[in-house]
Formats: sequence, structure tokens, C-alpha cells
Amino acid sequence: MPTYFDYQRISEGSSFSGKFGESVQATEVWQIKVDDPTANRAQMLAGVTGTMGITWGTPHPEFPDIVAMEFSLAPYGRDGLRWKLEVKYYAPKRLPGENGLPEDQWERDGGTTTIPAFRDFNEDMIVNSAGDPLEGIEKEREESSWTLVKSYDDDESLELDVSTYAGTLNDSNWAGGYAKTWKCYFRRAKKSTISKLDGADDAGKIDYIEAEWEFRYDPETWVSKPWDVGFAELNGSGDKVAITTDDGKTVKQPVALNSDGSARAPGDPPLVANGGDGFDLYDTSDFAATFGEPFILAGSS
Repeated sequence: MPTYFDYQRISEGSSFSGKFGESVQATEVWQIKVDDPTANRAQMLAGVTGTMGITWGTPHPEFPDIVAMEFSLAPYGRDGLRWKLEVKYYAPKRLPGENGLPEDQWERDGGTTTIPAFRDFNEDMIVNSAGDPLEGIEKEREESSWTLVKSYDDDESLELDVSTYAGTLNDSNWAGGYAKTWKCYFRRAKKSTISKLDGADDAGKIDYIEAEWEFRYDPETWVSKPWDVGFAELNGSGDKVAITTDDGKTVKQPVALNSDGSARAPGDPPLVANGGDGFDLYDTSDFAATFGEPFILAGSS
């Protein structure tokens, strides 16, 4: 004969409490009656999901802002025919998602870094009184980054994202920045385990991968912008020839070039190579497709 299970919510042991700066917490208690002292506890917990509709992340019946996050099951009396189930509700840092794994968690970070300075805050070239660019000047730049902790079901899903996104730039506007201003870094991944409260295998567990990603911002984009200078130029026939001084000697310092490869007039400052566009060193990808938009408070993105 199959074991009989009866689930009844009771007030004994139930509680509701709060503390400033912390999540409100509630404990709800159910009495489970069985007709066999050796009733299978995994089957009891299966009824918690199937009959009572409680899984990880289920909202409290009276306070929907807090969710089921802990449970305990113990004998309720000495006859073995009654059990007491306690479920604790509160707001966790990472809520369970649709697949039962913790949802994404974003964090924002900042700082400063020192970089070479070639232009002032008005984007004017930094030059000496003769109009020549000054070298060796540095400036501090404010750094901004996002860190994402993301859950994966398996290695294949993680490896696909690593191969697609690690080392790439955003291909369109993302996180308040224009295309090519955010660079993606894969930092680390580790195996994690959570206990399971879902379906017939409630006494089991879920193994998953917890991965950390970082996204760093560069307002000047991650494009390399070297000076267009050299010791040779292209002549009118398109041939490469050495640049010489008025006395016919080869120059000892690189000379600024025009976009057509010819030497600029003496004294003219150098331009950024590739017609002022510089060079793309990194591939691009669609960050929003997999990572969404960063946020600190849920619902604010």
C-alpha cells in the first residue's frame, strides 16, 4: 500500500521578524501526517513541491518580497506518524532563477590608472612653443568596471561564452557606453553545489558552475592610435623611398606622414595612423545577448 501524506500549515513555531539593514525573515511551519513510521522522507519533500507548491524562491504567502530559502524536516512526536516541516523565508543576495540556479549578480567598481597624454581636456594637441608634440606626459584616468557572477549548467555552456566573448569589445551601445568602449574579460570559474527542493529528488543536490566576468570601460575606445611617422615615404609614383634632409642624408628621427604616405612639411605635427582612425586590435560581440544590461538594484535596468 502507498504511504498516505497529509500536509497542514500550523501556527506553532511560525514567526516573523525584522532587523534594520537586513532582510525581513519569516518561518512557516507545516505538520505532515503519515500512516507509516518508516515513510520515505524524500517522498515527503516531494509533496512539498507537488502538493504545497514550495520550491527555492517561492514567495511567502503573505509577504511576497521574501522567498523560501531554507527548510528543516524533523519528527513531531514519538510515534513516527507526524513530522514538522519548517521553511524559512528571506531576501537572499542571489535569488534562484528559472532553472533553479542563482541569478546573475552585478557589482560596480572604480579606480584610477595612469596613461600617456597627447591631448588636453579640450582635445587639443599638447605641443611646445614651436608646435612640436611633447612626449613623456602622463595623466590619471578614472577607471570604471562591472563584475558579473553568472551561473552555468555545464562546461559546454561556459566554454561557448568564453570562446565568444572573452577579449572582445561591445559591438553596440552597452552599459551607457558607445560601441568599442567596453572590453570583456573572463576571470575565473569554479564548481558550486546547492541542495535541491524541487520534484521527486528533493533530497538531492544540483552541481553547477559559478563564473566571474569583468567588463572594463575606456571612453577613448580600445582602439590603438599610434602616430603616423616613419623613415620612408611614398613618392609620386607610389614607390617607397627614404626620407632625406636638404643635404641628401637619411633622416635620423621618424618624420610625420600624410594619409597618402608622403612626408609632411617640416614642423607639421604627426597625425594618428590609418587616416586618424587608428587600428582595431580586438574583435566585437553582442554583450547584451548573453549578459544583458548591468544593474545594481533589480528592475532598475
